[in-house]
Amino acid sequence: MSNFKENNIAQKKSKLNIISQNQQSEEDIIIKYINELKDEEKRSKALSKLSEYYDKSKNLPIYLWYSQGTMAILLQEIISTYKHFSSTKLSSEKYSKIRNILLLLTSITSHEEIRHKFIESKMPIFLYPFLNSTSTAKQNEYIKLLTLTVITNLIIPQEPETISFFINTQIIPILLKIIDRGPLISKVPACLMIHLIVKADEGLKYICEDKMRYSAIILFMRHMLKNKHNPKIIEQTLKTFLRLAENNDARIILKNTLLKEIKDKNFTKHLNESSKILNNCLLKILNEKDETNKDKDNNNKIINNFNNNEQQYNNINNQSVNSDMMNQYNMNNNMIMMNQPMTQMKQNYMMQNNYSDVNNYNMYSNGNENYLNKMNYIGNQNNNKQFMNMNFYNMYKSS
Repeated sequence: MSNFKENNIAQKKSKLNIISQNQQSEEDIIIKYINELKDEEKRSKALSKLSEYYDKSKNLPIYLWYSQGTMAILLQEIISTYKHFSSTKLSSEKYSKIRNILLLLTSITSHEEIRHKFIESKMPIFLYPFLNSTSTAKQNEYIKLLTLTVITNLIIPQEPETISFFINTQIIPILLKIIDRGPLISKVPACLMIHLIVKADEGLKYICEDKMRYSAIILFMRHMLKNKHNPKIIEQTLKTFLRLAENNDARIILKNTLLKEIKDKNFTKHLNESSKILNNCLLKILNEKDETNKDKDNNNKIINNFNNNEQQYNNINNQSVNSDMMNQYNMNNNMIMMNQPMTQMKQNYMMQNNYSDVNNYNMYSNGNENYLNKMNYIGNQNNNKQFMNMNFYNMYKSS
């Protein structure tokens, strides 16, 4: 009996030793490939190997963030991809690099402590050009989807500072463009992000400050209810409308533009159980008499403004393919304009500081933050001037 116990203890110790060795070897591998990132010739392989641990290692985000120069190297690779990403298709090498980097950022943004630092460093701004791309190449769409995943990881906790950051950096117009013209695979996370922003108190307050903001969201997301075979999109859209219905003026628009649609049996028969519950709640709210808005003239003005904007939107969507070509031309020019000064800034910094950590890089780039925000806004404006109409852009200027 004693021999049996001794054998059991020996086996347990052996298993613990094996586990300890495996953990040690994993850490050694991660450290090894992080060090190899500094060598350009070994960087592609190192990124590939590190990305294999993006959802397996809890310590990977810590090693990536706190190791000297690693985040600056990833940022360098991201910026160098801009001009290539605006073309029809990325080369296999560039695609592999940026894909693996985004997987690593997915790991970083899933870590509670590092997530806050990632926001503080303003790094999400450098991912926006991937969302603004008009290329329909499958590789580029996958990169866009990974980028949405990274940003969704940041928004899901719904921390006030994070919501304010994304509002102030103009993510909403980008998401609306994806919802309107993006592929189905990108519409799902874009709808989720709009809902999460509206769900947060800071997001709802910002959107309801200006009628053009909630009008734009209602206008673009209303079309998502036609995705009968995608319950996730319908569910997120109904949740967004339920939240917007808390605002009196937004509720007037929803009541006059949405009520008939969500009552229609052809619509309700496609809903799953959770969407049916949401739809019934929305119907109940919109059917209630609104005692707070008895001013018929004001109500009619709100509805007429919305109808005019919808007509403009429909006219723009019915334009010839030339407008899409012009959008592509504007985006390409903007990518080049944005890439040149930022790349030069990055090269100067890297040469002077030998890949210092991202916090130091952020200190260096703070003086250029207004420039970057301005370029990002101009990019949105140029790319969407015919897409959304200038009236819709006025709603974001006061942010």
